[in-house]
Amino acid sequence: MDTAIRIENVSVAYRSGPAIEGINLTVNAGDFIGLMGPNGGGKTTLVKAVLGLIPLSCGTITIFGKDHMKNRHLVGYVPQFSFVDRTFPITAQEAVQMGFLKGPLHPFFRYTDVQKQQARACMQRVGIEHLAGRSLSDLSGGEFQRLLIARALAVNPAILILDEPTASVDPAYKKEIYTLLEELNRTVTILLITHDMNAISREVKTIACLNRTLVYHGLPELTEHIVNKLYNCPVDLVAHGVPHRVLKSHEEDIQS
Repeated sequence: MDTAIRIENVSVAYRSGPAIEGINLTVNAGDFIGLMGPNGGGKTTLVKAVLGLIPLSCGTITIFGKDHMKNRHLVGYVPQFSFVDRTFPITAQEAVQMGFLKGPLHPFFRYTDVQKQQARACMQRVGIEHLAGRSLSDLSGGEFQRLLIARALAVNPAILILDEPTASVDPAYKKEIYTLLEELNRTVTILLITHDMNAISREVKTIACLNRTLVYHGLPELTEHIVNKLYNCPVDLVAHGVPHRVLKSHEEDIQS
């Protein structure tokens, strides 16, 4: 099986101290991996490292066998909903077309007809092609989240990284987003970041638990010990009629 992302002994430090330490993680091509952990646990830092946005203190990251800085064009990134300005005066299609940009705009820049067609195809892929002429402020939360995914798909990525994609979406839309991601996972490797254990859906194939160090990586079957280690305190898991996985023992947890 091809390796999409290989992270070996990676540490990143800020002025305030280490953010992540000694991370070793392999993401296979075709995986749908949920990266979970508490706020401040280093999830976004790890993703920024993969994207080449911050320097590594030590370690290496490869994307499909090459240094991550050489192959980062193979990664599409969907930022957190709350970090995007929805009042920016452009249409939905124009926002998707921004996925093609690789640097600052010059005064005479124009998107090509091919890029415009690709943007419409991406919007159709996520089910919002009928919203192409709408302004961003007119979109619902679920529609806007789909738009962000369409923008990330514009570069035809082999890997799609999403940062808290359902955090600002109504519960009714969460299932739709996961259904969409399940469909995209047929052709794209997906890494989903979340701090909410309830956001780990049935579509996720593996999980990685991060709290500055990698606490667990494997099948989405957690033990009480792993969960408590991840959040540094006892955690009660409550289900309200929603399908969920039973927590069960894992070989790595038993050995620890």
